[in-house]
Amino acid sequence: MKSIKNLVEYYDELFPVTEEQKSFYKALVQKYHSPVHFLRYGCGTGIFESNLAKEGHDVTAVENEQDLLKCANLRRRNQLMSIRFFQMTYQDMGKYLAKNFYNIISVLNSRIIFFPDRETILDFLQTCRTILSQDGTIVLQLMNFEKYGDQKLIQLPTRESVRSRLFTEILSDQEGRCIMSCNIENSSEKILPVMNDVKVYPLVPDEIESLAEEAGFSTVEFYSGFDKAEFTGSEDSYVVMLS
Repeated sequence: MKSIKNLVEYYDELFPVTEEQKSFYKALVQKYHSPVHFLRYGCGTGIFESNLAKEGHDVTAVENEQDLLKCANLRRRNQLMSIRFFQMTYQDMGKYLAKNFYNIISVLNSRIIFFPDRETILDFLQTCRTILSQDGTIVLQLMNFEKYGDQKLIQLPTRESVRSRLFTEILSDQEGRCIMSCNIENSSEKILPVMNDVKVYPLVPDEIESLAEEAGFSTVEFYSGFDKAEFTGSEDSYVVMLS
């Protein structure tokens, strides 16, 4: 069960676009001719995509949570910007988006773990491979689930802003499924549900490498963050580039 509407007001505060992220992508776009073609899966409120479009890039973004998608579309006030937001499955991406077109595909804020199993994630990466340009790059940003080992209950680091706090935990049930629950403490100090008993698949680095190879990628680069510092395995999160 999801109650994403309780998160929308605070989304941009809890999942901010950092200066390191902006610098990371500014360096990455230098590999490609302008306009660079971006695709984001799980774009949230679309604030980062709007910034990219203002810089002259061609941007497509997918978001399947209606409350977040509505906010994203409200940002499209300047019709001269080359940006579009869609609600579609990853299978629809493969059917309706142009083949070999996108230079950079991003899945940030651990959104890739909301695919239910390894096979679906592999299918998603294979779909992305068909719409990615020959020299294209996939950027993934994930929490480092490997550091929790075999814990049955994982309490992820709390996301905080001036007005809110987001609490997230993942519970492994008796059947081996991983179930996520999130609650937000709002500006009135009231605890509200965001999602409850949502199945996730917490990827770990070794599995990402094997999935990337199966999907046809030849290079997998791990970093501790958008500053491209070395990933040691002890960090709370990391960034991966597939090409």
